[in-house]
Amino acid sequence: MEKNQQNNHTSIAAAIHLLTFGKWIFPLGNLILPIILWTVNSKKSAFIDDHGKEAVNFQLSMTLYTVILAFVGGGIIIGSMITGGPLLWEQFDSGGFPFANDMGIFTTIVASGFICGTAIVVLSITDFICTIQAALHAREGRSYKYPLTINFVSRQVVPEATNAPKEPLNNN
Repeated sequence: MEKNQQNNHTSIAAAIHLLTFGKWIFPLGNLILPIILWTVNSKKSAFIDDHGKEAVNFQLSMTLYTVILAFVGGGIIIGSMITGGPLLWEQFDSGGFPFANDMGIFTTIVASGFICGTAIVVLSITDFICTIQAALHAREGRSYKYPLTINFVSRQVVPEATNAPKEPLNNN
């Protein structure tokens, strides 16, 4: 019976990580789905609680990084368009190449889009690979520490899956 319970805990921990792919189903699914499974099962073991906290911290970090990159890239692009002034907007209306008079604006737009877009793609690939690794570690009963993670929710590292009841964190 004890082995079945440990297998159940490792399966739940792995599922918490894999549910972060819910972002491809609906916005913020990478946070909502794992949080639901984690909160329902966090009292069962410290192992599940640790993996839930780690998955949520990583997804919050990735979401924050992506939003910052999107705002920076978008802000630079919009700012460049605004600084082009009325002449730039008149060129858009005339049907000609709008940046003919000032290639600096065009270069800024392309460079910021490329840099921020590439960074977002790299974050997405990192997210995918690390999530699979975390799920595999959880399934094997091992702890996993995501890279680039901001600890929004404090976590207690648990080296392996155990059936022992979770002890409360001592904040002293």
